[in-house]
Amino acid sequence: MPIITEELKSQTKRNILVVISGPTCSGKDSVMKQLLVRNKNMRRLITTNSRAKRKDETNGVDYYFVSKKDFEELIAQDAFFEWVEYRGDYRGGQKKHVQDALKSGKDVVWRIDVRGVKNIYKKVKRDIPHSVFIFLTEDLLILKKRMTNRATEDKKWQNWSLNRATWELKQYQGFDYLVKNKQGQLDKAVAIIEMIIETEKRKIFK
Repeated sequence: MPIITEELKSQTKRNILVVISGPTCSGKDSVMKQLLVRNKNMRRLITTNSRAKRKDETNGVDYYFVSKKDFEELIAQDAFFEWVEYRGDYRGGQKKHVQDALKSGKDVVWRIDVRGVKNIYKKVKRDIPHSVFIFLTEDLLILKKRMTNRATEDKKWQNWSLNRATWELKQYQGFDYLVKNKQGQLDKAVAIIEMIIETEKRKIFK
């Protein structure tokens, strides 16, 4: 059943859901952070995660942290638009949280795993017509360099991430827009996405 009620539609006349995805190290987090800094009428969708909360993280701000058992119960209840398993833990976006975010009256940006997008594109477009899916991309050699520079990644995970990124780069079909986040040109990529958002708003809210 669609999550967009008539009441919700009346509260989301000028705001849209912006779904951002792309391969590992394509700059999804950096783009999202810049969008939020530059656009005060935008908020981030807070997703749900089953991993342990880190010391510098706050529940309900960085993620909604739940146990693996509770996450699996939410899966059984069909509570998620999408969810994926990553390094032994679950993460995903709950339908209720998407709905609540849209009710805020602000544009909502949702950073999502490529695997998750493939499973939810049609569902989200059906339930939330005022949504746009954007795929961030970059040359594989640049992605490899970024992975190598990640201090948190050991050699084993770097190789795994590179293989994954090679596959992810091919998954752009089915997205509404493709944006190249060139090395050192973050502001340009963000500006292009802002233009996409305004273009979509003009199309949707005629």
